[in-house]
Formats: sequence, C-alpha cells, structure tokens
Amino acid sequence: MNKPREIQPLRLQGGWTVEFNNFYECEPHNSNDFDAYFFEDLLQFTNSKFNLVLDLGWYPNSDKNGTYKLFLIKNYNWENPLEYFESRNTKAIVEKIEYWTNYGFFQKYL
Repeated sequence: MNKPREIQPLRLQGGWTVEFNNFYECEPHNSNDFDAYFFEDLLQFTNSKFNLVLDLGWYPNSDKNGTYKLFLIKNYNWENPLEYFESRNTKAIVEKIEYWTNYGFFQKYL
C-alpha cells in the first residue's frame, strides 16, 4: 500500500490567502496515480491588497505527459497574465511560487 502524500511545503510572505491547495509532494516521473495528484486545479493564492492571483494546474488534466502551468494574474485578467511558467519539475515550480509571491518580485506590477 502506498503511503499518502503530504501537501507540498511552501515559504510565502504575508498577505497571500490560500483559496485551495491540492499541490502535493509528488514528482510526475515518480507517480503512478495521475488522477489523484495531477489535475487542473492544484493551487490558488490571492493577494487582495494588490489584486493578484497565483494559480497552478496540471495540463492536460491527469495526463502523464502533461506539465505544470503556473500563472500570476492581476485584476483577474486571465487573458493577459503578468507571468507564466511551465515545467514538469515540482522543485522548479516551488521555487517559482516562492519567488513570485515575494513583494520584491511582484512590486514591479503594482
């Protein structure tokens, strides 16, 4: 029986609200259960003070050949993200999330 996975630890500065978090410590190349851990609605944080949304999903949904897609959005303008990054590497996604949620990074968009 497989051990249940833990939520991926993240280091964030204050001001961000977790809307949902289904982002687990799980590398795609080590997973046999894509339906459980790799889908479109993995993670969403909002920063209401600055009208920012950070959104993470796996595309195509539950596809073992898919990829993480990370977006930084301002004023809910999903058509024109401030930042976009994609990777199949969980560590690279964690690093980008922690960087993008840092005021020193996103202040250029305020």
